[in-house]
Amino acid sequence: MEQLKDIKGLVEVTDYSLYYLLGLSAVVLIIVGVLGYLLYKKMTQKAPMSRQKLAKSLLKELEITDAKESAYTFSHLAQYAVTEELQDELQSILKALEVYKYKKEVPELDEALKERMQKFIKEVTHG
Repeated sequence: MEQLKDIKGLVEVTDYSLYYLLGLSAVVLIIVGVLGYLLYKKMTQKAPMSRQKLAKSLLKELEITDAKESAYTFSHLAQYAVTEELQDELQSILKALEVYKYKKEVPELDEALKERMQKFIKEVTHG
């Protein structure tokens, strides 16, 4: 048996599996963290206000005092806030407002026209 010399001593084998596991765990944690952050941002982000909602809120705050300014502001905002059902009513109000536009001096708004405008605003904002 002394002639068997091919058996060698123990050799240390480096094992990197722990480092691979830790590295993979770190990458997974980073990815989960980023995805969680993006999901949180998406869930808490407010939806941008649409043009129609903005026009409705501005119409609700409209004070009908100055005839010329009110006519222009109402005409501009009502175009965006109008619904299909109220399109005819809007056209008739806009036709009545033509008298108060495009002139240097304009008379005060007619009370009946003010009522129609306020009724239209209520229907658009609440309906």
